[in-house]
Amino acid sequence: MDMSQYRALFLAESREYLEEMGRCVVALDSGAGGKPEVDALFRAAHSLKGMALSMEFEPIVALAHSMEDLMVRVRDGALSFDRGIGDLLLEGADLLEGMMQDLEAERPLRGPEDLPLRLSSYSPGQATAPKAPEPAPEPEVGAPAEPAREALRETPAEAGFEPATVRVRTELLDHLANLTGELLTNKQRLLSLAREVSSSRLDEALTETNRLLRSLQDEVARVRLMPFDAICPRLERSVRDVSRKSGKQADFVIEGREIGLDRGVLEQLGEPLNHILKNAVDHGLEPAEERQSLGKPERGTVTLSVTRDRDQVVILVTDDGRGMDPAKMIASAVKKGLIDPDEGAMLSPRQALMLSVIPGFSTAGKVTEVSGRGVGMDAVNSTIRRLGGILAIDSQVGSGSRFTLRLPMTIATVHALLVRCGKFKGAVPVSAVQRSVELRREQIRSESGRQVFYLGDEPVPVLSLNRILGLPLGRFPRGFLPVFVTEVKGRQLGLVVDELLGQHELYIKPLGRPLGKVAGVAGGAILGDGEIVPVLDLATLM
Repeated sequence: MDMSQYRALFLAESREYLEEMGRCVVALDSGAGGKPEVDALFRAAHSLKGMALSMEFEPIVALAHSMEDLMVRVRDGALSFDRGIGDLLLEGADLLEGMMQDLEAERPLRGPEDLPLRLSSYSPGQATAPKAPEPAPEPEVGAPAEPAREALRETPAEAGFEPATVRVRTELLDHLANLTGELLTNKQRLLSLAREVSSSRLDEALTETNRLLRSLQDEVARVRLMPFDAICPRLERSVRDVSRKSGKQADFVIEGREIGLDRGVLEQLGEPLNHILKNAVDHGLEPAEERQSLGKPERGTVTLSVTRDRDQVVILVTDDGRGMDPAKMIASAVKKGLIDPDEGAMLSPRQALMLSVIPGFSTAGKVTEVSGRGVGMDAVNSTIRRLGGILAIDSQVGSGSRFTLRLPMTIATVHALLVRCGKFKGAVPVSAVQRSVELRREQIRSESGRQVFYLGDEPVPVLSLNRILGLPLGRFPRGFLPVFVTEVKGRQLGLVVDELLGQHELYIKPLGRPLGKVAGVAGGAILGDGEIVPVLDLATLM
């Protein structure tokens, strides 16, 4: 019997069991788990073995069977769950994930080597001598993860039936979102045409169409939502591994697991959050002895909380570690030649903390396996910006740090500010615009060799977007310069344009080659009159 048609289903369900294994091991390892987690580990290994047996994947069967036998010994009381067992089970889960990748790539399955023997012969106190698996290379920080092949969708109870869960291929959800976006673009076109034709009946029809389309957009967005909990096992596993490598003792708390995010956003959040959490443990938390001498609990705490704020999701990562010193960060940036001393003297404490997102910046005394090379936070910030979000950093020396990520619920449609520079029109996501102003020429001063204007007591540098784009400088016969204020690398910046054209709701489409490689362009959108405008990514454009 040809079982290849069931391969995708096998892979999807197997990965759910592997995530469950990781979650249970981390819970047991931290002392937060008990018999339910032990039983869940056994069921996961047993179910995975049964599915692999029906598909005739013998290497997977052999490894899962050995993991199941080890959990039988724990479940029956012959062994107590300890860190050595956790290491072996996670090593097995990593190897099984590598085998799944082999199946996806249609190459021969890698063998389990001596892991089944080490699983079956384990005794308390025995060194597990874990061997690193050989999965496919992990994506770089900021690179989107491989999309899930299937998604679960709960359907409401109708006509007396109980709510059901069905599997829907994510390609179908993406196609549905694309069609909805095309309808949004066509709505803008109809509204543009309606302004040329005076008809109350047409206006009524368009009003109703707009209402229905808004409802459709909301439903499609709900279908694409995935709970934040989908990436939590990976983050918990990462914190556990970094704690062990660095010798730190850390409690990891996650709040708001049930909050839903667009699948496209969630898939790209894993690596940035992973990097922030690794830094929090490796750089932020002090060793146990140092914490005790400071009067702190021996175990440090890293907290990740997710909340919803209207059409945005707010993610906070906090730790109770040593914190960051703005003065030291400025001194380090000056020493590395990333900023000059005069520029450093003008930075506020919050701006100084944002120096960490400059490529090459690091205050680490030494480079470790985890961090210290000065490349990660730049990629983190770039990814957040690409998603239309904002990263903010707050810290207090001796008390810890807080990273705040504000992200849109969805990246398919955005509210954008249209700007004109000569004959060029561009769209800037509203999330990247702090405010817009009109300045008189005398409000712009020259300080330290740069043009600035003042917002309150803070000087804001001014640049011409025309000049950045290589376009002729604009003329302003009224004497007022249209400016919108954004934030780049944690510093406010005013960009002068020829005209601010107002806000529009746009459906963003990715650009193909070679335009997709152009720095500073995040995608394209079609206006109601059919004009195509690029969506600007200010962080990379600058």
